[in-house]
Amino acid sequence: MKLIIGCSLVLMLFACHKSKKLLKRIDGTWKVELARVLDGEGFTFYDSLPVGTIVISSDLKTIDGRIDFDYNHFGLSQIQDSFVVNQGHFTINSDGDHLSVIRETDTIDIRILLSSSNNLEFEYYDFKQYRLRRFALRKD
Repeated sequence: MKLIIGCSLVLMLFACHKSKKLLKRIDGTWKVELARVLDGEGFTFYDSLPVGTIVISSDLKTIDGRIDFDYNHFGLSQIQDSFVVNQGHFTINSDGDHLSVIRETDTIDIRILLSSSNNLEFEYYDFKQYRLRRFALRKD
């Protein structure tokens, strides 16, 4: 019985350490380098010249910033889009790979695909527009 309790305690401490380690890696000011949009019909569109920054504070658990991007929808029309978070608060799951970002109008589930000291890549599904949005960022 003591062995089971001890193993459970070690696993809990490891999970907490893992999410704290991730929080330290995503902390800072991030400049967007690439935006990718996968629409509800399965077509993928890229913007290699998006503009904007995201600021993540791991101590306050806040995320703030704006990313503006546009892409051509089959060469027929240019779509202008953005990702905006104004002083949103977030929580992180125990595995350290999902942030629940609470914005003024909604809550979004951001999946972290890559996090290192200089690179961050995340995606989320925009249910209003039926689009999966992915962003690649570099530490500013």
